[in-house]
Amino acid sequence: MRRLALALVTGMLVTGAARAGSVDVDFSPKADFKHYNTWAWIPGHDQGLRGVLADATMRERVERALTVRLKTAGLLPVTGDEKPDLYVRYQGDTGSGKEVTTSLGSLLHYNWADPAAATLQFTEQAAALIVDLVDVKTTTLAWRLYIHETYGGPSDTSDKLARSLDKGFEKYPPTAAEVARKARAMEKSSGAK
Repeated sequence: MRRLALALVTGMLVTGAARAGSVDVDFSPKADFKHYNTWAWIPGHDQGLRGVLADATMRERVERALTVRLKTAGLLPVTGDEKPDLYVRYQGDTGSGKEVTTSLGSLLHYNWADPAAATLQFTEQAAALIVDLVDVKTTTLAWRLYIHETYGGPSDTSDKLARSLDKGFEKYPPTAAEVARKARAMEKSSGAK
């Protein structure tokens, strides 16, 4: 019964954490997305990273995950001395988080004589990851993915980064209608000034 209660609360916590996140993209309507076929890491991409990305193992995980999504998006890594169409860079950090305590007893009418068995405590972390695709010819930002996610305690799913990246890369490249809408909005906002 206790395992069922823990599984129920864990599921509720994970669902709540997943809803707390957001995945947004932005892009330049001037970018020529149909001509982007290859990519490479921007020179020095692994320098000056802070927080969790200061760790080489975490950078490797992010880079592996990004490599898969870039390939799925139709972008191939350059080989040898080829010049890429896009440079890829990423940056991110985790926030300080907050201590969260939840009670299993209120859900399943636990006996309050053993509060340790009825309480789950962990630190929630807010994390942000920004992925930029930079046009090599113009050295301007072509597309940006911004992920802001809350990561819960020990029961949090390990594939949250993959799901967030998948959700973002579903929007690459932007459709012709999205490009036209963004160009109009930018034109309208620059005319209003």
